[in-house]
Amino acid sequence: MQIIQITDQHVGQFGETPNGVDVREQFLRLCKAISTIAPDYVVVTGDLCAISGEAAIYRWVKERLDDLKIPYAVISGNHDDPGVLAQSFCLENDLHDGELYYRRKIGEEWALFLDTTPGMLSQKQLQWVREELMRQDASRQLIFMHHPPILAGVPHMDNNYPLLEPAREALQALFIECGKELFVFCGHYHNEVTTRCSYGTIFITPSSYLQIAPYQKEFAIEHTMPGFRYIELQPQLIRSSVHYLPEPL
Repeated sequence: MQIIQITDQHVGQFGETPNGVDVREQFLRLCKAISTIAPDYVVVTGDLCAISGEAAIYRWVKERLDDLKIPYAVISGNHDDPGVLAQSFCLENDLHDGELYYRRKIGEEWALFLDTTPGMLSQKQLQWVREELMRQDASRQLIFMHHPPILAGVPHMDNNYPLLEPAREALQALFIECGKELFVFCGHYHNEVTTRCSYGTIFITPSSYLQIAPYQKEFAIEHTMPGFRYIELQPQLIRSSVHYLPEPL
């Protein structure tokens, strides 16, 4: 089973080029690469919009994803609006008191898709996560979320835009309690980071827009090559690698 994860598109209005980047063109190039790879599934882990959730932007993104003719899932990031996103992608049944979270079967195993839009999770969502982790018989669990559930050693993001501490602590406790090996795929940090924890592995995937300099406390751009993650699910292992599209000539 092959999955492509993309994240942090930050699509704005037509003609906008934040930081000199044609974000829509970046996304089109990324879609072309995905079409060439032809995975079994695509996951979009939030921040589809540049500033805040807009229906017109979601419609544009959805049309591009639909054109791939590959099953996909989307979740909300801190620059999104879960309600508008749910309506735009026909996910209203997965909206719970304003939070968009759900589970989906990918190949032979279930994956959980969480909503960390405000930098936290409600008690209702945390209880749902606990119930889902406990109900599964499999020894491993896939989780997709926007914010990483840890501080990841990227100063600008850790200091200014982390998942808030109460949510981090609550998720860590749930992850340890469930006793499964977890594979958590995130975005948000505009970087590639892989961290091994006592309960599993956290994979932070680079952005479709730009990558942030990973060692500086103040915001700085490392480069503007759009990235994506390739995930291969096998019965006894999970392979993962990150790839970047080169700058156009």
